[in-house]
Amino acid sequence: MNAILCYKDGTKRIQEVEIEKINDILYCHMPEKTDYKNVEFIDFAVDYAVPRTGEQGYLVLPGGCSGLGDDSLCYFREREDCEVIIDGPEMSIYGMIAKEHSFMAVVTGMTYDYKLVARVEKGEYFVFPRFMLHGRGPYEKIEVRIESLPDGSDYNHIAHAYRRFRVDRGELRPIKERMKERAALANAVYAPFIRIRMGWKPVPTPVLEQTPETEPAMNVACSFEDVEALLEECKAMGIEHAEFCLVGWNIRGHDGRWPQVFPVEPAFGGEENLRKLIIRAKELGYSIVCHTNSTDAYSIADNWNEEDLICCEDGRISQNRQSWSGGAMYDLCPLAAYRQAGEVLPKVAELGFEGLHYIDVISTVKPRTCYSSKHPVTARQCVRVWRDIMKLSTRLFGGFSSEGGYDFAAPDMDYGLYVSFGDKGCPLADKNIPLWHLVYHGYVMGNPYTTTVNPDKEDWLKIVEYGGRPAIYFYSQFVTPDGERGNWMGSVDYACHTKEEREKSVSEIAVTYRAYQEIAYLQKEFMESHKEVAPDIYQIIYSDGSIVEVDYNKKTYTCTKPENQ
Repeated sequence: MNAILCYKDGTKRIQEVEIEKINDILYCHMPEKTDYKNVEFIDFAVDYAVPRTGEQGYLVLPGGCSGLGDDSLCYFREREDCEVIIDGPEMSIYGMIAKEHSFMAVVTGMTYDYKLVARVEKGEYFVFPRFMLHGRGPYEKIEVRIESLPDGSDYNHIAHAYRRFRVDRGELRPIKERMKERAALANAVYAPFIRIRMGWKPVPTPVLEQTPETEPAMNVACSFEDVEALLEECKAMGIEHAEFCLVGWNIRGHDGRWPQVFPVEPAFGGEENLRKLIIRAKELGYSIVCHTNSTDAYSIADNWNEEDLICCEDGRISQNRQSWSGGAMYDLCPLAAYRQAGEVLPKVAELGFEGLHYIDVISTVKPRTCYSSKHPVTARQCVRVWRDIMKLSTRLFGGFSSEGGYDFAAPDMDYGLYVSFGDKGCPLADKNIPLWHLVYHGYVMGNPYTTTVNPDKEDWLKIVEYGGRPAIYFYSQFVTPDGERGNWMGSVDYACHTKEEREKSVSEIAVTYRAYQEIAYLQKEFMESHKEVAPDIYQIIYSDGSIVEVDYNKKTYTCTKPENQ
């Protein structure tokens, strides 16, 4: 097995990979004395298991932040030569199902510093990690763990091998166990996640570097009193379990002035009315949490400090390519974010919020590296610090939720608003599969896609197929028409400013709520099998013996519980 060292000047050198075999598992790593000087990247184990066009089987590929947006299968069919580079894979695995070559691979060293490459060249299929070094030596051993799977395996076996790997390392605890210790999680299992975007400045913004004098006006969608009336309407329509999340409750609304949080936005009613709302939510039996941020910063913040930002390798401060409500958006160094979380989150908790506290973005971006000489952070260290923020959230509020499905967060995350942004038209994605859900269902709750927020009938079928916990979003459609990102969360929207809006919205949400109550118990079970049993008909089997069948032809589904339930 070989690795290819690719140098900054474009030259290449082949290096044999060292292998240790234990049972049916290969531990593959670069030799200890490898000279990494001027190495830009390393293509690792390129020649391991190379099937040809026409063979039975497929590659199993995780989604990422670019290249491939969804967990997918790539069949060994005839196609033109092409290469897909998955930047920031959301799961640290890849795999293959092929005669005598089925395996599940885990990147166990330099885990957050590689891109996954899938390639078809002259009728041969390749899949391998590309470790990005940029002329620097690795800060930890480059290593890949490859577990052989028996003939007859499929993508379910790859998912379960990875699940077993993480469980054996003590990284995952079942929801069924954790909910005995945390009332917030026990409630969330049966509660749809209902987010309310209370107000926002224009997106895209007309002012990149804002000041209190130049920032655009904020659109007020609803007040704390409106939200209280919404909760009363939910109770009146029979919604007994729900977790409400206030988005933009902070100064100047959604993404108003991060990392500044306080004061509570006066235009919504201020801190006094927020506290009244929280008390009433608890009286009605609902969890209520809020949305904060530990990754981003805007120059308008009263605690803005350029020293807190990530420093790029070339000395520039790190800036997101997109602006948002608060203007030009900069990346917080994880160490600064942890310090700020320790200062701010206890004050947020003191307002009375309890539930699965929501921290924006932190599980939907790949781990970051900071090159500052004052606060350097590797991607591995970034994960540790971000996980410390997640743990703090659970201690203060009772749980932690976030936006996406990056699996470095899995040991500490209770729920992901959406696991995937969906297919991006990858030429190697022949079929999307619930790989993430086969691994994590029963450990982490998740809504499958951005498009399954505010689900219509077709979206609900996908939530059922993937075992999701539904997400509802009031004022989800907030981006200015023709904005760069557009409105990406479902095709339905809800409002709650007037009595008529509340009645209409809650009557529709109640339909989703009642349907979810019939299958919510499955959040405590593991997804053991997913397969297409006929064209567009899927069968999903859970660890308690429950069988779900989803028929996209008839737009129907069934859930059959075992006889002892």
